[in-house]
Amino acid sequence: MSSPQASGPGWIVIREGRNQRWGGELRRRQIFSRLAERTDARVIESGWYPNLIRRAAFGDRFALVPGPLLRFLPGPQPRPRFAASEKLRDRLLDAAIAVTDPAVVAVYDDPVAQSHALGVNRDPAWLAEVAARQRRNVEAFRWQVVPTRSFAELANLDLDRVIVGGNGTDVQRIRVGPWPDRPVVGLVSGAAPGRGIETLVDAVAAARIDVPEIELWMWLIATGDDSARYLDGLRSEHRDHPWVHIGDAAHGELGEALAHASILCIPHPPNDYMDVALPVKLFDSLAAGRPILVTPRTETAAIVRGLDVGVVSDGDRPDDLAEAIVELIGDPDRMYALGARARLAAEERFDWRIVGDRIADAVLSREGGSGPIDAAAAAPAAGPAAGTGTP
Repeated sequence: MSSPQASGPGWIVIREGRNQRWGGELRRRQIFSRLAERTDARVIESGWYPNLIRRAAFGDRFALVPGPLLRFLPGPQPRPRFAASEKLRDRLLDAAIAVTDPAVVAVYDDPVAQSHALGVNRDPAWLAEVAARQRRNVEAFRWQVVPTRSFAELANLDLDRVIVGGNGTDVQRIRVGPWPDRPVVGLVSGAAPGRGIETLVDAVAAARIDVPEIELWMWLIATGDDSARYLDGLRSEHRDHPWVHIGDAAHGELGEALAHASILCIPHPPNDYMDVALPVKLFDSLAAGRPILVTPRTETAAIVRGLDVGVVSDGDRPDDLAEAIVELIGDPDRMYALGARARLAAEERFDWRIVGDRIADAVLSREGGSGPIDAAAAAPAAGPAAGTGTP
């Protein structure tokens, strides 16, 4: 069966252009790239500014009209359909509503729920602002692409307007490197409390009782002032622990960095938000060709178990993780087999071109009137059953 193609008015896609360092930025770059290619869309990637939307909507005929004057022109007819790879701020959304037909927006986080989950004390005014932004975007766009069905339920989205897109990685950027000559547990994450970082440090310390040569390598990125202070404190706390290495790596260097690890861990603590999350780092870790160790969070555990690419710990205590680490390190053949399956899954199911095509199929089918589609469930049959909201 051929894939759905565009019909009717043209498309505009706004996506990340300048920043392509970490998973979230790559997602904003890639999530609608195949939709843009298949619809021959006008692509906005030089910035997130209202005038760029207006100029894309009016097209070449108005190329010489100064940007400020475009806001006074009546919207083009028919209006081009619009896809946004991120929720839009008010002025940008106002412009989109004025001159386009807002079709689909990617909603991959809920900042209020996430702040509570991570234990970050946010200003109440900021929380109210981002909650209002999410509501406005959800109201404005016909469809919302989300990572998991369970996320959509937690965020109180209308499931009839949701496309479950999953998440992805770039297998060209992240390549499999040689295995290290000593056991290393690795973690790539934003720097913040509530991500299980301290639990993983304690777990590796416990594992070193049985395997003294184990090291912990963490590639952490500061995502704001609070995050930077947290990261500084973490470095200070472990300065005298030579087995703890804390660094960073741009996404283009991530494959080389992750190759330092024997096991890649996602130690998310127990809470409702982490149960529905499907982080980019899971798929980047798959692409690195290493076994994945996760705590028993619903969506990440479903991927790891369903594809047999790693281990789900029995619990959330450091000792639970330590037991799994020691067990894996003690069975190199199993580690290599799990790592090979992880890379194969990344190549065959989760590369952004494949994920992007599934999302484009779903969007174009819905815009063509063929009804709801779960893009993630349209993935190849291996792994979790279709329709669960997990790719």
